[in-house]
Amino acid sequence: MKRIYTGFFLALWLGSTWAQAPGALVDAAWIAENSCLEDVRVLDIRSKKIDGESRSEYLLGHIPCAMHTDYVKGGWRAKKGTVPGMLPPVDELERLIGAMGIDGTTHVVVAPLGENAKSMSAATRVYWTFKLLGHDRVSILNGGTRGYAADKSRPLETGTAIHVPKEFTSRMRHEMIADHEQVATAAADGVVLVDYRRADEYLGITRNGKTQKPGTLAGARNLPIEWLTLDNGGTLRSPESLRRLTVLAEIDPEAPQIAFCNTGHNSALGWFVSSELLGNAQSRLYDGSMAEWSRLDERPLERKVTAAD
Repeated sequence: MKRIYTGFFLALWLGSTWAQAPGALVDAAWIAENSCLEDVRVLDIRSKKIDGESRSEYLLGHIPCAMHTDYVKGGWRAKKGTVPGMLPPVDELERLIGAMGIDGTTHVVVAPLGENAKSMSAATRVYWTFKLLGHDRVSILNGGTRGYAADKSRPLETGTAIHVPKEFTSRMRHEMIADHEQVATAAADGVVLVDYRRADEYLGITRNGKTQKPGTLAGARNLPIEWLTLDNGGTLRSPESLRRLTVLAEIDPEAPQIAFCNTGHNSALGWFVSSELLGNAQSRLYDGSMAEWSRLDERPLERKVTAAD
């Protein structure tokens, strides 16, 4: 028999439901209670190249009902021309996501291994991809799978989880992503550019192999991702601490900004902190980052320190 609510009781019910809805971050306790719910999909994204672990370790023990999708090899990023790590075509992402049993009603929880800030960056890049595609029902497991497994009373599952494929349809939010032309225009207009790489790369002392030239975008501020997690681990700092560190890096937490790094990986963590934890709706991610910018002869670079090459 269908239950009928009066307006008053319906409001109470809705209020209770939304009060319990997970936010951008969930903890291990939430995962332990919800990972196998029909409308929840946990994505174990560990990848050999990022974490030193891959599908073989996933098979030996993972969060119950979690599906494995390799962050590096699973189709979350693509090479466009000579530029690595770019956003794949939208139709390919729709097929990838739908094949994992995810549709518009599914709450996705991205579970990195959680070894360090770089591992957490992988989670935020996948999270950003979902948000860019218009899917708001997405969270990240703070502390990652390692944080979950640290409590030996929490169960682990072996083998592989299989879910019935569904149809996933995107609703692109173009305002969340910036290309090199938009970055150049924004910089000329005074928008803050934030380089989330290590200081040696920002200063131009060293160069990542995926970039063509050392240096950074002219006028960029530097906030290394290692600052953003506790002891460079898999747990994000509190919003209050993150805000103080942002100010320490001479970045206005409320101002429009564009995050970049070498390939749009590390900067996804910076975008997540700015947008999702500090509430800056004017944050964007430069997908191509230095891998693209350094290949464009018309785009200037600033090298703050010239070492003996």
